[in-house]
Amino acid sequence: MRLLCWNLKRPDDRRLAGIAGQLRDLEVDLLMAQETRPGDGPALGRLLGGASAFTAAFPLRGSAEGHLIWRRHDPVGPVQPLMLGGWPWPRVAQLFRLTPRGPVAANLQLSHGPLAHRRELGVVAGHRPALIAGDFNWPEALRLRGWQDTTPAGGSFRLGPLRLRLDRVLIAGDLPQPSVRILPHGGLSDHDALLIDLPL
Repeated sequence: MRLLCWNLKRPDDRRLAGIAGQLRDLEVDLLMAQETRPGDGPALGRLLGGASAFTAAFPLRGSAEGHLIWRRHDPVGPVQPLMLGGWPWPRVAQLFRLTPRGPVAANLQLSHGPLAHRRELGVVAGHRPALIAGDFNWPEALRLRGWQDTTPAGGSFRLGPLRLRLDRVLIAGDLPQPSVRILPHGGLSDHDALLIDLPL
């Protein structure tokens, strides 16, 4: 199964068309995206087909920004919003099944700051998803008991001369080991994408 995890930085129509081209050319089965707009999933559907589900990331703020699951073939299935808390705007993650009867995954964007993102990741871990992926806003060392960080060392976000490992892929011990690669964003976002080949 081929997944693409990508912070899309609220794409305009031109960038969304380029993102759709990447999904098509890479033969992606499932997109887990952050910083998307409610209309991005239907727009990808018009360009590529497939099904999608959007979850607002900051519902109490009235924000139109959120997380997107897009699936090429199967229905998306039920997507459970997971309240993470956080201040000043409580955050929400997505829980869903990687395949209709398969393991559960979490798509998320955590708060900035070590205390906040550690607490929020603890909330997600309490639901025991087999895969946790997204924008962790977590450049420092990350260890979560029961999961392995399979993110490449190169880093997915450029800050001047630095490359930071903000985007992560965590795999629980009962899932097979995936291959994870960093793909340059090519001007389609400010984050590089994580391409995940997971033998399911």
